[in-house]
Amino acid sequence: MEIDKLNKIEAIIFDLGGVIIDVDMDLPYNKLLRMSNKNENYLLIELKNIAYEYEIGKINDQEFINKIKEITALNLTETEIENLWNEMLGYVPNYMGDLLAKVKEEKRTFILSNTNPIHIREVRKRFHKVVKNYTFESLFEKIYYSYEINLHKPDIKIFDYVIKDSHLNPNKTLFIDDNKNNILNAQKLGLNTIYMNPKMNLPQLFLTEIKTIL
Repeated sequence: MEIDKLNKIEAIIFDLGGVIIDVDMDLPYNKLLRMSNKNENYLLIELKNIAYEYEIGKINDQEFINKIKEITALNLTETEIENLWNEMLGYVPNYMGDLLAKVKEEKRTFILSNTNPIHIREVRKRFHKVVKNYTFESLFEKIYYSYEINLHKPDIKIFDYVIKDSHLNPNKTLFIDDNKNNILNAQKLGLNTIYMNPKMNLPQLFLTEIKTIL
């Protein structure tokens, strides 16, 4: 985004995975498919249905784990399933804390993420290992997790919810996400958008802020 346009932005809504923390969305699914003797096509559909239920808060941690064990017919412990599920998450860049803090000094900042409690607990741990000067939550005015608000991107209702809840002006709000469908639906409500492709490329958007960090 050009600097002059960015200067007119009052609020920024960040996606989490692929924007702030690296992710490999397919890794846990592929690993479970290899480990299980169930039909791969059937199993993949069921696993994604379970993940969706978990991400909209329809099921809790224990129900998620039990459903994974049942559908895969694998003799895995709860810890093994959690660790496997967390393999979806990658690294947090060491500059991320300072970058987000600098952006927050000038803009209202938010998180809007399709996620689940297991992943968020792990995100906090990985963020804390790399970023010592800030807690994750302190870098945002408000954080919207799908499992807490029972809504899921790219449903247009989730964008409408965030806009109304935080009293945002869509014309002066920027939404950054690595999923094209999420971007397209956000645009329908008048949000400015940046499709994060390639992923994990925030420094290129905030060159003036990052110069003092790297």
